[in-house]
Amino acid sequence: MGWERKRGKLHELNRLLRGATDTNFIAIDGRPPIVPDAVRYVITLDADTRVPRDAARRLVGKMAHPLNAPRFDPHYGRVGEGYGILQPRVTPSLPTGREGSVFQRVFSSGAGIDPYAFAVSDV
Repeated sequence: MGWERKRGKLHELNRLLRGATDTNFIAIDGRPPIVPDAVRYVITLDADTRVPRDAARRLVGKMAHPLNAPRFDPHYGRVGEGYGILQPRVTPSLPTGREGSVFQRVFSSGAGIDPYAFAVSDV
């Protein structure tokens, strides 16, 4: 594709939110995209993501907590303390009862199979 599908779009969104005027966002009726003032948090979702009631409010609350606030280190040019990104635990929705596969019934719990449970970073 030449440009990363998700990460590229998020990069462009961050640039737009920071005031860039040369992003790939399309003008509508000749008007550039309108960005609300003082955006503090952005929650991105896939089309198939379901967010439980009050989950977005709780995510913002966690990010707003003083101990989680990102602290930019100008020497290194990055966040040195706190969090700039929060990724909640993701558990896929699986069919229940007879609709599920034998594998699912044997190896998953009521919450499903957690694909990130044994994930490790490979630098």
